[in-house]
Amino acid sequence: MRPAALALTVVMATAAAAPLTAQHQPPPDTTIRGLPTNEEGQPPHLPPLPAGLTLDAIRAGDSLFHGKGNCFACHGADATGLPDAGSALTMGLNFVPTEWGPIDSLIRVGVPEAVARSAIGMPPRGGKSNLTADETREIAAYVWAISQARGEPWPGGHATHVASAPPGSTAGTAAPPRPRPAEHE
Repeated sequence: MRPAALALTVVMATAAAAPLTAQHQPPPDTTIRGLPTNEEGQPPHLPPLPAGLTLDAIRAGDSLFHGKGNCFACHGADATGLPDAGSALTMGLNFVPTEWGPIDSLIRVGVPEAVARSAIGMPPRGGKSNLTADETREIAAYVWAISQARGEPWPGGHATHVASAPPGSTAGTAAPPRPRPAEHE
């Protein structure tokens, strides 16, 4: 048997012999509503900010995302996405380049329902289509930041936004939280 084939056989046999309880489980701090978020793959720090993007813009975008922009209603208070509503934004962006300008453009024009990756489209210029150009740019700064790093690792960042979402604000857009299965010893 060739060395590469032998090594592959050993790896496969070892993996098959591992008990099910030893398989990888996401750490507790990487779940939202009991569902894994895959955020552990994100770096713990922001990369260098693009030209023109400031921490003040990121913080202003955070406020708009969770307020006037109504972004949280579909993307979730922690931007981890909601079933049949909005995509997760904290695990990187798969549908737009992870650059500040294209994110801003997407927020300005929205995503028509026919091409959305959910049951509803994304309205242009926020949930009520009433954001100014400066406000969409600030939300784009925040979305860029949360798509680049785990959590909000900047001065003024939040550990979670779940408590800031108004009660009932996501009613009809998300399935109720699923209970976590009991851990077996």
